[in-house]
Amino acid sequence: MNTYIKIPLFIVTLVILALVSGHFTFKLLSFSRTVDVPDLKGKTTTEANDIVRHKSLYLRMDGEDFDSNIPQGRIIRQDTPSGSKVKEGREIRIVVSKGPRFQYMPEVVGQTVAAAEAMLAEKGIKMGRVVYAHSETSPKDVIIAQRPETGEKGGTEFKVVVSLGDYEEKLKQ
Repeated sequence: MNTYIKIPLFIVTLVILALVSGHFTFKLLSFSRTVDVPDLKGKTTTEANDIVRHKSLYLRMDGEDFDSNIPQGRIIRQDTPSGSKVKEGREIRIVVSKGPRFQYMPEVVGQTVAAAEAMLAEKGIKMGRVVYAHSETSPKDVIIAQRPETGEKGGTEFKVVVSLGDYEEKLKQ
């Protein structure tokens, strides 16, 4: 065979062999199982740790934050979305709830809306939804009900029912 054909054929064969061996070496060295990331929201850190340990993952607490919907000590969010595929041995970062920012709600029933808003503003709570209803027992513009109730754990928003006064008195006018 001609040497002009042998040398290029030898080089092409060598390149193909290098590519194939490189491919298999990469596959062999980078082989590790992937697992689905579980949903940890709402779970305690102990429960979450048991779940991720069974999948050969690890937990890392990234901090704490206030959340009025998720009880204290439970997970609010995780950095890797649930259902994602990750390699074994990876850390899943979590943020744990401190509970609601305001532990117990003040009493605003019997106060005017303006007085209640001022008191709530001092505590960093904003007046949320306001519903107006007629009341035979309460004068106009006085709060007759609140949610969350006094002494109840709550968040950053307050809902109240405000009296429009007596319905029949309005009809007489």
